[in-house]
Amino acid sequence: MTEQRMKVDDGPAPAESEEALKCMAHPARMRLLGALRVGGVQTVGELSAATGEAPGAVSYHLAQLAKVGLVAKAASPDGDKRKSYWKSCHHATNVQPDSADADVIDAFSRTAALTYQMAYERFLDVLPTLPQEWAQTCGANDRVLRLTAEETRAMVEDLNAVMHKWEQLSDAHRAAAERGTGAVADKETAVEPVAVVQQVFRWVP
Repeated sequence: MTEQRMKVDDGPAPAESEEALKCMAHPARMRLLGALRVGGVQTVGELSAATGEAPGAVSYHLAQLAKVGLVAKAASPDGDKRKSYWKSCHHATNVQPDSADADVIDAFSRTAALTYQMAYERFLDVLPTLPQEWAQTCGANDRVLRLTAEETRAMVEDLNAVMHKWEQLSDAHRAAAERGTGAVADKETAVEPVAVVQQVFRWVP
């Protein structure tokens, strides 16, 4: 049962359509999609409990996401057809400059920015209750650098290379979780979801 509930489709994310970007330009839908991508297959009830959204609202938003191919219904791991299981269709969102009109991409980007802020605020809410090793490890910082456009592109490539290294380790932990082995099964070295938000942009005072 663990393997089925953890599994998320591993195919590369296609360039999102204008309809998909419009659908995701909603904080509740973006959060539900993120919850499925991180947590794997879940029921409407589980998503409702995790996000605080009413079950009816969760079902409605999932139906909208399904219409544009972002989520899909999943088979019940235990054969219980009374519960509605859902899964995300891809691990990531792929937005290209020609994916949609500029105003659609702008609305999506602003929703994403708000979602990042809300996620960090949820972390701050639970920070006092976290184990000391997590409370001392997590945090946020920012820097304003003086760079050319070419230097900025090079920096982003360097940052992406670093993230690729840790994504490989994350993928190994995911595979171990599906097998029920590795650090995920060891309470002393438990693996937890860790959000890394990378934003590089021209500074505006």
